[in-house]
Amino acid sequence: MKQKFKFAIPAVLAFSLALVATAQDSETRHLGYEHGYRDGYSYGHDAKAHGVALNPQGDAYEKADHGFRAEYGPKEEYETGYREGYRMGADDGYANSRTRFEKMFADQDYAPPANNHWRFEDLAQEMGYRDGVKAGVHDVADKHSFRPTEHDQWKDGDRGYHDSLGSKEAYKAAYRKAYEAGYRDGYGPPRG
Repeated sequence: MKQKFKFAIPAVLAFSLALVATAQDSETRHLGYEHGYRDGYSYGHDAKAHGVALNPQGDAYEKADHGFRAEYGPKEEYETGYREGYRMGADDGYANSRTRFEKMFADQDYAPPANNHWRFEDLAQEMGYRDGVKAGVHDVADKHSFRPTEHDQWKDGDRGYHDSLGSKEAYKAAYRKAYEAGYRDGYGPPRG
């Protein structure tokens, strides 16, 4: 009976490690997907606005590493997720289909990943972009004019900030820039 346990323990340990690696790969791939989707959505929206045919397999798609940080996990997983997200985002942006976009960025309260390896720029950009999308979507629904800098979150610019991140002013600058980009995407094309 003891012999069976000697072989079972390494097998269980290997299986457990594989599950942990898969969970990290899934988080890494999901993060790549979100970054790719956002970039693809902007590309598709711009292509449509300029009357250019959609061709999402350009430089950003091929490199598939925009926004990647080694702390996120395996680069290959991030790139796979990025390309999937970029294709979907480009299609949605070109078609001005907002359902998936809003579900991903505006319909949820965002909490950053549990790992503490994010730099302040990463956190400020994620928080700012998502908050901006949400504000843009709400302003369209409420028939407000385009007004990203009139929202309290933009004015404060510090949602998600804590002292361990370093300079509060640098955080605010990164947050506000991302907020404005998110607001543009959330608000969508000019109406009239």
